[in-house]
Amino acid sequence: MTDSSSLLEVAASATGVGVSGGAGFFALKWVFEYFGGRMDKRAAALDAGTERLLERLEKRVDELTKRVQTVEKELADCQSKHAESEAKAARLEALIGLTTPGMRAAFPLDPTMPNDLAIMAAKLEGGGK
Repeated sequence: MTDSSSLLEVAASATGVGVSGGAGFFALKWVFEYFGGRMDKRAAALDAGTERLLERLEKRVDELTKRVQTVEKELADCQSKHAESEAKAARLEALIGLTTPGMRAAFPLDPTMPNDLAIMAAKLEGGGK
């Protein structure tokens, strides 16, 4: 038979190996969870920053879209008014007879001075005086 002291030594050794193996396993598990958790926190912070950036960019795109729509509307209004002005100028030129190149050279129109047109029309009606 085996001796009880050798059996006790074997049991003590087995217990020591089991306890140290379990403690080592839990220590290793804790290290992985610690560093893994830190990486999760870093990833969460990056995700939050990215989300804030996307929200600001979406807001800016909405603002710029509204601005472009306003500018396009104003441009359409300006083009419409310009076409009306061109048509009015053509009618006035026809009215006072400035349709030939010779007449245009004799009576140049300055669009910055709207009174020129009235003065020229009055001269033509009064016989050029």
